[in-house]
Amino acid sequence: MLFKPLAMKAPYLGRIDLYWCQSCNVPVLAKRCSACEKATEKISITPPGDVRPAFARDIEVINQAAEEGFGVPLITDERIVLLNSVPGFDRFDEIIIDGAVAGALRFDVEKLHLEFMPRLEGAARIWAAGASKGFVEVARDAAKYILDGKSVLMPGVVDFDRSLQAGQEVIVTAGGRVIAVGKTRFSGEQAASTDKGMFVKVRKRAGTGDNRIPAGGQGREALLAANKGVIQSFESEAHAFIKKTIDTHDLPVVVSFSGGKDSLATLLLVRKIIEPKVLFIDTGIEFPETLEYVEKIAREFDLDLITAEAGDRFWKGLEVFGMSGRDYRWCCKVSKLGPVAKIMAESYPEGFLNFIGQRRYESEIRAKSGRIWRNSWLPRQLCASPIQNWTALHIWLYIFREGADSNPLYEQGLERIGCWVCPASSLAETYSFRELHPEMWQRFEKALLSQGFSADEVRFGFWRWRSLPKGQKNLMEDLGVEPCDRRRRAGLAESDVTRVENLAS
Repeated sequence: MLFKPLAMKAPYLGRIDLYWCQSCNVPVLAKRCSACEKATEKISITPPGDVRPAFARDIEVINQAAEEGFGVPLITDERIVLLNSVPGFDRFDEIIIDGAVAGALRFDVEKLHLEFMPRLEGAARIWAAGASKGFVEVARDAAKYILDGKSVLMPGVVDFDRSLQAGQEVIVTAGGRVIAVGKTRFSGEQAASTDKGMFVKVRKRAGTGDNRIPAGGQGREALLAANKGVIQSFESEAHAFIKKTIDTHDLPVVVSFSGGKDSLATLLLVRKIIEPKVLFIDTGIEFPETLEYVEKIAREFDLDLITAEAGDRFWKGLEVFGMSGRDYRWCCKVSKLGPVAKIMAESYPEGFLNFIGQRRYESEIRAKSGRIWRNSWLPRQLCASPIQNWTALHIWLYIFREGADSNPLYEQGLERIGCWVCPASSLAETYSFRELHPEMWQRFEKALLSQGFSADEVRFGFWRWRSLPKGQKNLMEDLGVEPCDRRRRAGLAESDVTRVENLAS
């Protein structure tokens, strides 16, 4: 691998209360399990710790990556699996099984595919399942040096997978036991013709654990039973916050519903206190699954749904401003705030209280935000978040407990649900979208090319910035991609939003 991503500091956005009940073999968001009432064990994960449950498609993708690298799947029976999104160059999810991090799922931004990076827990499972690829076996005499901190040198190697590539994740074994995991420095073909040099740079070494694999069979019922107390507590606190906020501010009550999990949990919470108006912003670039899902929930809950429609404002805005970017997000102002401002002017001239599914674990900006705030572009809208201190796992447990249907896109492997052209998407998410809706991607790709981006800039996701950050510049250079002219305007004013609205009307 030529490109080496810059190290990123994992932000601390809030307390990480993730524990595991060894008796019930399920994650618990408290120090004591509600099911067996036994003390739980703290799980060490990378901040911010916004863990979420893995759905069937997630497990399928994990197993595909494990089979590609090692010849066998990682997860073969029913058990609770969690994913922890770690700040990185692109998608990087820690995989938590049976109370331990078994490895990580990483999107390779050069090869444009997902790779399974085993930790010792995952390596032991894969090796026990009969791994046929991705291994390096060393002599027993060499093993003690590796366990003491050395890397794998060719003189100590007795066998290896001949198909190994340079920079590939491998399991290191000795005497039939996993002793380390790491990455190859050169290929298996090269290793076959040399007897010297460092073959594997070791990342993790085995300790004295027995690598015992607990029995599986745990499902949602066991998960909900173990977390019954903590979810009841979080719900009660959120209800108290909602009641106090409504009582304090004499304003019409609205819930913003995007079709995502956070806004669904917020809607479920608020509806137990008051029957609100529900605001959905149709940006014109929503997934079709989201549009269908919002209509479905509106029917099932008999919601008083208000839809703020952006129409083709995004596509008209593209002609005026050029492609939006992470550092140039005119799209939110044009496709979201503009339509909401129109609704407010027509129906809520005095403003309204808007309950929003915002959480501190989503970003540093949101972590610093209070639970009540005003948007500078919509000052008459008073925003409040009853789930500010909930992690994604709190959200999902609450939705599971309430028996509410979630957006089907989550079941198809997407972590976040939003506009399908969003520059904040990871490259991994972009490729998932391409697989789900190739016809929509073709339209977007055509628009990007018409904006002056090259095919390679589109392929590797460089269109997502107006001014590339250092890491992306390094990747572009290593890939040999030539930067093209980005026809994007600087700055954005309210008059520009009005101009696009006029074009779209």
